[in-house]
Amino acid sequence: MIKNVKNNTVEQVVNKELCFGCGTCDALCPKNAIGLSIDERKGIYIPRVNKNICNNCGFCYDVCPGYKVDYEKLNMEIFGKESKDILIGNYQDCYTGYSKNTKIRYNSSSGGLITQLLIYALETGIINGALITRMSKSNPLEPEPFIARTKEEIIEASKSKYCPVPVNIVLREILESEGEEKFAVIGLPCHINGIRKAENKNHKLKNKIILHLGIFCNHTPNFLGTELYLRRLNLKKEDIIKIDYRGEGWPGVMKIITSTNTHKISDYWGFIGSYFFYPKRCLMCGDGVCELADISFGDAWLPEFRDDNTGRSIIISRTEIGKHILQRMSEEGKIELNRVNSKEVVQSQTLMIYLKKKNFTIKKKLLKVYPYNKLLRSDIIDNSIALWFYFSTSLSSNPHLKIILQYMPLKVIKVYCAIFNKFALKKARKDFKDQYKF
Repeated sequence: MIKNVKNNTVEQVVNKELCFGCGTCDALCPKNAIGLSIDERKGIYIPRVNKNICNNCGFCYDVCPGYKVDYEKLNMEIFGKESKDILIGNYQDCYTGYSKNTKIRYNSSSGGLITQLLIYALETGIINGALITRMSKSNPLEPEPFIARTKEEIIEASKSKYCPVPVNIVLREILESEGEEKFAVIGLPCHINGIRKAENKNHKLKNKIILHLGIFCNHTPNFLGTELYLRRLNLKKEDIIKIDYRGEGWPGVMKIITSTNTHKISDYWGFIGSYFFYPKRCLMCGDGVCELADISFGDAWLPEFRDDNTGRSIIISRTEIGKHILQRMSEEGKIELNRVNSKEVVQSQTLMIYLKKKNFTIKKKLLKVYPYNKLLRSDIIDNSIALWFYFSTSLSSNPHLKIILQYMPLKVIKVYCAIFNKFALKKARKDFKDQYKF
């Protein structure tokens, strides 16, 4: 936590490399004195404060999820109780499931549940719009958060985006919306954390957002991952017309459309999703399953679904509104739901949850920050894994290594990451064994 700062703006967060680039500060600034732009060296969004307009009121700092997230306080405010499950947070029910619309399911990331749920909420009048993200048509490598108000717009924004996304910049549009309009918001844990903090400071926003849908997140690859991958494919950025990171079944393919060709690639995640393209702040994230959402969704990486090439989600229903909507959709035949227990949720995301909930002792010393409370204590093996993790991530900021990564065989990168994953997963299963009887 940052204390006793003279400059009471998000500049302090940026200077300590704690910024997610979520956009909450941009949207909530009373003076409209903040704008986000891409830092080309780091490959992430960074807020810039216009000091000619800023009056140092501190509002941007107060709503920022980057420097601190008080989960004890927020859990009490949202759920009325502290979480008893340190790995996945407060919940009412857990499921696996998918959309029964085969087209939506096939063209989504993992079962099409979020897309189907938003369409249902819109068509039944639960919401008037949804804050979602599509890739920009004018600049296909950059995301475009927007308010979707039609079924077609919701479908257009389906599929994951494996690049930084400043979702929360559109919160200003929600605040400026007409009268009694209600909205759903969809985001990663950092986005939902920022929205929850912003709602505490702005009751109008809290009244307008009635549904928070969270997406599980291991990390968000910076723009450098996609940029270098395109170079490996000998594709020029200016020739790209459209890019989809997922879709066409599960786990899906990356589809790159240029002016002359269409490329479909299945093994891209071994490069873009490798440990070389982590934003620094992702190293300090303690929430991988979006603990403050009404409903959280992730890929159902369970043994029984390995051969399911159409996709399904693992779902954590956390609040009454989330539970109610899921039950209604299931009863009306819109989605398929199958109840599972918390152990199966953790099994489906074991490595990610381990990296989020442990290794923090050494990270705190290396990064000199500690934004979260109630995490698991680290031992010497956890700290060794964290050092390896930190080292790999730091390498990508070296301009010479970027050149090496551009030409390094993908097999070498995969083997390097696989060794790390195997070692960390073994430790994760050992640590979670007592609680979940793995």
